[in-house]
Amino acid sequence: MAEKKETHQVKDFTDPVKEFGGSVKENYLNGFDFALSLWEENVKALNNQVDYLLNAEKEYAKTVKEFSSKLPKEFGPIGNGNTKVIEEGVDRIVAFQKEYVNTIGSISDKLTKVTKDLTHKNIEKAFSLFDDYLSSVRV
Repeated sequence: MAEKKETHQVKDFTDPVKEFGGSVKENYLNGFDFALSLWEENVKALNNQVDYLLNAEKEYAKTVKEFSSKLPKEFGPIGNGNTKVIEEGVDRIVAFQKEYVNTIGSISDKLTKVTKDLTHKNIEKAFSLFDDYLSSVRV
């Protein structure tokens, strides 16, 4: 008796894989955006704490100025009403720290934006390459 050869039809698998890949891409982007939104909320909370500390520092500087202006004359140049040196020094320290915090915040914001854009582009490119690969193996 002659052997019968069975033939199997190979179905095109690329469409379901592309759909699955699209779903994975969407979920990956959503997960990344969610993580980034958590990061941004943490940065906002940190900024609120920094603002609170800067305000406390301003109050401290105000207190130091008031105290130094009330010192008796026996304490030398500080006590004779010449508190300009202390006030200017305190003002410079407060201004420097505020500028430092603003600079770090600006750098952080720019870095976050660039990282987000770059990550989105990388995800798009990776899934585009995956789609191109699937298109090349289509039966």
